[in-house]
Amino acid sequence: MGTSFSCRPAISKWKRLGRGIMDFCLPPRCILCQKELENSDDPLCPTCAARMPWTGENAVQNGMRFDRCLSAVYYTGDLRESFHRYKFNAHWHYSWIYGRWMWECLKNNDPDCLRFDCISWTPLSLPRYLKRGYDQSRRLALAVSRLSGLPLRSTLVKCKHTPAQSGTASADLRWANVSGAYRLKPGAAVKGKRILLMDDIITTGATLEEACRVLRDGGARELCCLTLARSAQL
Repeated sequence: MGTSFSCRPAISKWKRLGRGIMDFCLPPRCILCQKELENSDDPLCPTCAARMPWTGENAVQNGMRFDRCLSAVYYTGDLRESFHRYKFNAHWHYSWIYGRWMWECLKNNDPDCLRFDCISWTPLSLPRYLKRGYDQSRRLALAVSRLSGLPLRSTLVKCKHTPAQSGTASADLRWANVSGAYRLKPGAAVKGKRILLMDDIITTGATLEEACRVLRDGGARELCCLTLARSAQL
């Protein structure tokens, strides 16, 4: 019998464990400014709560291949720093707080939000997943799935390891960067389905448009996107 090997990164596993122990032992802090909190039930200090960059009436934007995209907050200020800790510094537990914000945004802007057949997400490439140790968009999707009761389904594979979109300067380069980056996951039953597709941030919309192109080609009936944040420049 051959030996089986796990593709989960051992170093990242210990990094996540260490972060979890630190968060358990240290006092709770504001998810934005990191100030120590008096009330551990609230993830925000009063100052940050008063100046949260909610998108409000600008939460919704239309796309070409997706019907629309909803975003809870603007990607700016302390929220940007908070997200960097989540994405690059193993603060993966932030996903439960971010997920609540996203779920509230969805409910407030789409009264019929439970019509979706499933929730899916734009996946990382395998090399980036192995380096990071977790998929930040999948964690957001998992949080919203648990809050909404909608099933979580993996529908896409990132088949091309691309440079990070955040390091790609122009809109044209962002579109070229993700062209052909996704394919339908074998066995994914998307034909005729209403799918809520999750990502962390929408800037030019190139990533979500390319992912939705693949899902449209697979026969998806409706595609709505939900992100934590949108660029303040959009």
